[in-house]
Amino acid sequence: MSWLQKAVLFLKSAPKDDQETLSISQLQEWMQQRSREIVEQHNLLPAVKEHAKILEDKRWALEAQLDSWSKKVRLHPSANEIIPIFREARQILDLLHFPNQPVVGEVLAVNQELEKRLHGLIEKIEATDFFHDFSFILEEDANSDTNPLLAALLDLDASRKKLDLKITESKYHAVQVIDSKAEYVRRAIAHLQQLHQERELKMSRLAAAQQKKEEKEKSLQQLHGDKKNLDIDELAKKKKELEGKMEEKEMEVLSFFSKIKPLLQQYQEIEPSNGLLFSYIKDPLSSFFQDEGLFVLEILEKIAELLRQGKFNLHQETMVSSLSALEGIYNQRLRAVKEDYKGLQIELKEVTGQVHNNFFVIKVDDAAYRLEHYVKQVKKLEEDISVLNQKSTKLQQLLAREQGDLQSLIKSSFGRKVVLVLEQKK
Repeated sequence: MSWLQKAVLFLKSAPKDDQETLSISQLQEWMQQRSREIVEQHNLLPAVKEHAKILEDKRWALEAQLDSWSKKVRLHPSANEIIPIFREARQILDLLHFPNQPVVGEVLAVNQELEKRLHGLIEKIEATDFFHDFSFILEEDANSDTNPLLAALLDLDASRKKLDLKITESKYHAVQVIDSKAEYVRRAIAHLQQLHQERELKMSRLAAAQQKKEEKEKSLQQLHGDKKNLDIDELAKKKKELEGKMEEKEMEVLSFFSKIKPLLQQYQEIEPSNGLLFSYIKDPLSSFFQDEGLFVLEILEKIAELLRQGKFNLHQETMVSSLSALEGIYNQRLRAVKEDYKGLQIELKEVTGQVHNNFFVIKVDDAAYRLEHYVKQVKKLEEDISVLNQKSTKLQQLLAREQGDLQSLIKSSFGRKVVLVLEQKK
């Protein structure tokens, strides 16, 4: 025998690696095979059929008893308490209808629901007087220390436990747990794929927006380099200067009326129906510039006279501040402020008109507006992509944990080493 033949024989006889590699989509079929093996090895199908028959027999017997008990309880003082219990018992019995050839999964689903419903009804019975006072539903000459309905429910629960024990020993429940976790992983993968698609779409939109942004930046730079822009810069500078002067006048008006507000409020008690006075207290700036005849000066003269007569109840500091504000200001100065403000308004309107009527300015403003639009769009898309990246990272970490948990669960349940591949569709 040649060395090559010996090597081939050695490789054939050597123990094979029992590791299996499965995609998450292949796992479902793989688990179905394990399920069939468990059902066959532990004779679960005959056990399930027998269990279904036992439950149906018990259902039939208990339904007959409930019919008899319902007639006896109608005139009992506790009927209102007991009849709902009987009704709930019938609802539980309605679960116990099975096809001629029941499958394991269907019967186990009934068993799980039966456990929850039985325990709930047993607790209700134990919390009522019916738990001890049940002799009125017994047959004549019958004697029992246990409530017959409770006994029947406990008997049903015992039958349920018997099948559950066999299922647990067979590890069939592990199949359900693994299937459930695998389905969760499949949904998570689908969500991750959706995030990736959203990210690709936004990346494409971001590239287009960045290109547009660069184009608009270049266009705006060329416009700013134009000689025509010099005149526009002067107009913009003048406009800003006028707006600053108007703001100074507004602040002067606000400061003055802020200082004398306590006087206005106290004078309102003397003339509560004076609408102009109320307007100046509420919004002095708008009231001042809308008061074409400056009728407020008449109010200020009356206040000044009352102030000199000591008719106002003010703190000393407020009194000094108010007198200082009124003295020499409320007459000529207020008129001057109003006239200056009107002049500034007229001049600003002219400058603004020159700016708006200039085609070159329109081009600059339009280019700046478009650039700002793409700057905002780029920023928004970058933020969206960052959020998608964070979500994808967290989901990938979750999938890695679930992958490890699934592999460990398969190993502990079936003693088989499986490596899961979480493939994603492109």
